[in-house]
This record gives sequence, structure tokens and C-alpha cells, in this order.
Amino acid sequence: MARLASVPVAIPFDPAKASSHQKVEYLHALWRADIDPFVFVGVAHRLGYSLRCYWDVRADMPVLTPLILH
Repeated sequence: MARLASVPVAIPFDPAKASSHQKVEYLHALWRADIDPFVFVGVAHRLGYSLRCYWDVRADMPVLTPLILH
């Protein structure tokens, strides 16, 4: 079972005051840094995005999908 990283990821800015561009750039930087996908989803949630992550057994890799909330 996957779990979050032992060291929490600190967001270097106030998410409530950040522009959407700043949030997306930060997420791009994290993705390029190849962090754990479950940690990435946790940070995305903290920034106000709705994603889910699951492991695709056939592809042997994580899959990120947006959540559509009704």
C-alpha cells in the first residue's frame, strides 16, 4: 500500500493568495522533480485541485485523473 512521504511538502506561498498561474507552475515543478504521485495529489488538493491517483497494474505506473464533482 502506498503512503505519503515521511517529510511533508511545504508550499512556498500562501495558496489562498496565489494566482492560478503560480499554482500550476508549482505543480509543474513538482511533477518535473518526479515526486511520489500520491504526494503530488495531496499537494494539488491543498492548492484547490481535485485529482485522484491510482496504480495501473498493466502499465506498471501511476495514473492521475481529474475528479468531476457534481
